[in-house]
Amino acid sequence: FLGKRFDLTTRTIVSSVFLIFYAVGLCPSVLYTGALGMKNIFDLDIPLWAVSTTIGFIGACYAIFGGLKAVAVSDCLNGVGLLIVGLWVPVAALQRIGGLSGLFAESTFIRPMVSESEVFDDATGQRSLEAPSMPWHVTISGLMLQNLYYWSTNQLIVQRALAARSLAEGQKGVLFAAAMKVVGFILLCLPGVIGALMVKNGVSIDGKPFVVEKADTVYPTLVKAVMPQWSLGFFAAVLLGSILSTFNSALQSASTLFGLEIYQIYINPEASDDRVVRVASRFAIVLSLASFVIAPCLSGVGSIFDWLQRAKAMASLPIISTFLVGIATVTPDAFAAKVGFVVGAIMYGAGQFLKEPHFLHVFMICFCASLASMLAATYVQPLRKLFRQPPAVPFHETVAAVVDIKSWPVLYPVIASIFFLVALLTVSLQVASMSLFLVF
Repeated sequence: FLGKRFDLTTRTIVSSVFLIFYAVGLCPSVLYTGALGMKNIFDLDIPLWAVSTTIGFIGACYAIFGGLKAVAVSDCLNGVGLLIVGLWVPVAALQRIGGLSGLFAESTFIRPMVSESEVFDDATGQRSLEAPSMPWHVTISGLMLQNLYYWSTNQLIVQRALAARSLAEGQKGVLFAAAMKVVGFILLCLPGVIGALMVKNGVSIDGKPFVVEKADTVYPTLVKAVMPQWSLGFFAAVLLGSILSTFNSALQSASTLFGLEIYQIYINPEASDDRVVRVASRFAIVLSLASFVIAPCLSGVGSIFDWLQRAKAMASLPIISTFLVGIATVTPDAFAAKVGFVVGAIMYGAGQFLKEPHFLHVFMICFCASLASMLAATYVQPLRKLFRQPPAVPFHETVAAVVDIKSWPVLYPVIASIFFLVALLTVSLQVASMSLFLVF
């Protein structure tokens, strides 16, 4: 799309940013968090690098030799297991703090819109009231844009929607994922809150106090404490499956981008499809090896979530601005896209030296500046003449549909229902209402 809407250079730049993010950010962080979970749950006396490399090797073999179809099939199976175990963990953990009543009795731990919260300090192992690393107000600025990037432009996600046999099927898949994202609060966020409450209340497990040594280990520590011993094998299988699912998908997406966007265009334009597939597989091997090296280094990061958000922000700024302008407008051309790309990248890089405001607010400011520079590069003719650019010509394209593009009849009611669920969950947590949470 970007190649047609702007030009080949813009398309290549965006693809390169995706590849760098996959290689340095996403793939290594998935291996690190997965290895950390497996190591803590089973008390493995094995170096973290050995665990992450083993997991990565299994995932790489699956993605390289199985292809996208194998990844899609495994995602479905892993999703079912993850949903079962993901609900099991918080339900079991709630029994340790007196059920939902015990959870909602400590409202400071569950309110999403607060200026201060109980923040864990890895150095002291204690919690104290501080500004959270992700304050609530960033959700209406940079965090919203980051999620728009991830769910709307990321090859890892989009390739599934584009593989749908019709528009309606694609819409169903996207909205099902959105519904699971809402339920994801119970699967992913609630266990961390319960773990913090167990530490605060001095809950004992087998006669020993429940202790969390590092913020990134709260989930595996909680699983080990509350799950029956006989279930840990099943949990490990599901956890490993979810790790491999994400790693495989990222690897598959990166190899596809390299094969189609870099190799076939710049290195060997005459390459056959089989040749492109072979080269993409070799690139996946190289990317896997890089992830094996980088993953253990992330153990020195204070919070893997915060680090990943920062890495994602750096990668997503030029991508989301270019895509939004390309989809929503017809006049800005390739010159305008490149100007916006450069302005956004320079401003965001400079913003990393600022302690205030929050980096996601900086992200939003840089995004707006990027859009403004694109508009200036499109409509300010003296600027275009300075760079020897002719007046921008509106882009028009007629595309014949190759699949059924009839929309899903209940699309908008389902969208409204998901919005309602998000609002209901937010309100129930903010006012600490157990009855509203049960309705959710």
